[in-house]
Amino acid sequence: MNKFKQLLGVSGVLAASLPALISGVPAAQAEDIQQLRIAVKKDRYSVDPKKFNFTTRRPAGQIVETAVKPDENFIPQGVLFETWDYKDGIYSIKLREGIKFHDGQTFDAKAAIDALKLYDQGRSDFLQIDQESFDQTGPYTFTFKSEINSSLVIENMTHRGASLFSINGERAENPIGTGPYLLDSYKPKQSISMKRNADYWGDAPKVENITYHFIADDQVRLLALQNNEVDIVAEVTPQMLLSLPKDGSVVVHESRPIRYVALLTNLHGKAPYDTLKDKRVREALAYAINREQLAQVLFNGKGVVAKGILPDWMFGLGDKHVDGFDYNTQKAEALLDEAGWPKGSDGMRSKDGKPLKLRLVAAYPNVSSVRPMPELLEQMFRGIGIDIELVQVDDSGVYDDTYLATGEADLYMEFASNNNADPTYLLYNLFHSKTPWGYQYTAPGGKLDTILDNARQAQSREEVIELVREAHREIVQTKLAAIPILMVPNFNLSRPGLNIPMFEHADWIDYGQVTQTK
Repeated sequence: MNKFKQLLGVSGVLAASLPALISGVPAAQAEDIQQLRIAVKKDRYSVDPKKFNFTTRRPAGQIVETAVKPDENFIPQGVLFETWDYKDGIYSIKLREGIKFHDGQTFDAKAAIDALKLYDQGRSDFLQIDQESFDQTGPYTFTFKSEINSSLVIENMTHRGASLFSINGERAENPIGTGPYLLDSYKPKQSISMKRNADYWGDAPKVENITYHFIADDQVRLLALQNNEVDIVAEVTPQMLLSLPKDGSVVVHESRPIRYVALLTNLHGKAPYDTLKDKRVREALAYAINREQLAQVLFNGKGVVAKGILPDWMFGLGDKHVDGFDYNTQKAEALLDEAGWPKGSDGMRSKDGKPLKLRLVAAYPNVSSVRPMPELLEQMFRGIGIDIELVQVDDSGVYDDTYLATGEADLYMEFASNNNADPTYLLYNLFHSKTPWGYQYTAPGGKLDTILDNARQAQSREEVIELVREAHREIVQTKLAAIPILMVPNFNLSRPGLNIPMFEHADWIDYGQVTQTK
């Protein structure tokens, strides 16, 4: 037994089951799967009541379910909620009937209210439901209000983190939900396994057992796939894509572009991290980036040049409200000259004896998710006379606590996405001055706060979208709080013959519906 089998301690067995017809594959060519093994980067689960996400996020174990989920356009569609309405500040909910928790308890209005209250105890800043407003109006109906008069509570419920647990039992040890899988075993920092719920109320999964293996090293994840120790690699980095074999033994699966790579700018820093208060320097950086080159070299050539940090297909936003930045080093150099940063004989810039040097922290969620982009950007910025102190971190906690929360950097590289159906979700949490995520130094404040506040309280989706367009432009054009670089698909790697129902957000890839093609 090789070292990867010793590490993973499991082998995959494929077994034919009832024929299925998916993705254009004839029924005779598709098989259900007995055991699916998936490699992810690390165990991110927390059982801290204030941050509880055990089995719900990255990876989502499908033990518990959300009230609604995003459709292909990131508009909510019902799961546990059958219908909903919002009028005069009141949400009216009708539950889907006939659903039970794994322990046999009926999922009715009382159980749903209990589950929402349990969630909100730890994440009161997220859904922002008025806890005193719940009113059970029937066995399967209830109403509630938003604390902030938001019309977007249902949209936020598409986030996997808002999954609804039963209040019975100890959810940190044996989570009880309504989902298609049951917890089989959990070995912290090693693996988590789920088994199919034979009594699931919805469409039965095609995979009997799923095991996620936590493998931190990117190349070890890839090697485990090549050695048939796992079937799928669910977290894929640019360097992994650059080193793929050319013999067809590894298959690349991709979604539409959704994840942005961008540089967030420190707008309120104190010396020595106050250089980017001058918008001309921020604009110079934006013009100095050769996005076409980066798109060709990285992410398997599947990245696209970004004009913003929200994809044009999402929510029907389009991209006419943002201009983007072309590659124009001449313009970048002119902006720096105008800002009083002349070039010296060595080609580097300075002002009053102070070198033009910026600290770039890469990256969120980790530097391996974007490498070697930081080094390529460092070369591009050096080409216009800006010296870069590149700080590479592979821990989001270090990124957040050491650099982001303190403002002790000029630029913050992020690889992320708007991951639920609330059009304001990303923009509010990163760029509102009351950001709950610690982005105070990159939040413009002022006019943007007003736009986002209005968007969250707008009473029609059309009004919300128009305000989001306005806020988006303010962030990536007017204030340039974020310098967009690329928009990138979500990638999975697999052995040949697997059909993966890819989705733009990783937490919503339904691995229970993976099938094997003969």
